[in-house]
Amino acid sequence: MYKASKGRLRQGDIALCEFHQLRARSGEPTGPGGASTPSEDLPDLGASQTFEIPVEIPGQDESTMRQLRVWVGYVMVVHQSCELEYADPNDSRVSVAPLVTVDRWTSGPWKYIREGSLPGYFYLPAVEADEATQLGLPGPWPESAVALASTTLVSRGMVKPNRLLSLAPSALPDLQSAIVRYWTVRGWGSVEAAEQLKGKSVIAIEETTEMIPGPARLTKVFLDDPDGGDEITVVCGLRPSRKAA
Repeated sequence: MYKASKGRLRQGDIALCEFHQLRARSGEPTGPGGASTPSEDLPDLGASQTFEIPVEIPGQDESTMRQLRVWVGYVMVVHQSCELEYADPNDSRVSVAPLVTVDRWTSGPWKYIREGSLPGYFYLPAVEADEATQLGLPGPWPESAVALASTTLVSRGMVKPNRLLSLAPSALPDLQSAIVRYWTVRGWGSVEAAEQLKGKSVIAIEETTEMIPGPARLTKVFLDDPDGGDEITVVCGLRPSRKAA
């Protein structure tokens, strides 16, 4: 961890500010939230405030009531730094994801979060008292993780003046890898998981640009799940086709 710069807003910056979720007025699951929904799979984001807001929808005579759930807590900037730096001067957007702490989310799957095997989370180790003092923190920083599934857009004016810490440059590739893993292929499956592929139907095959020894390009094979679950992505290597003489 580094102390946040007073200059440009960058990916990996940590700030204390609001983050939110827009929800239907009724019929919604209760989470994510605080201690009222303890779960190993649902991060505890702490207490929130709920505001009723009318939304005018074109073609409807009456406004639709929505709920805006707002938390105040620590967030990490997950927006790409180049997008922040070279954006239009009128662009106020910045993507942030909230931090969840091990002392608040005691039922969370921290073993898997620590080892980096659970897509959707980027692990942040605790900062002990001596290092916290050097960083200008009032006390130790708890063991925590960035909850990528709760990523939301807020305004730069909310984040920039409230930054406290920033990831060390050497940690940014790991953050970017976690972001790419979550929003795309969700990482490589284990050898043991191969048994789950039996009986699946191939629904698409797409060649990638990634190379493996051979040489061969890695090819994604998308498999349908007959039980109605998510698609499974398998990667294999195929030799290039021989061109006719």
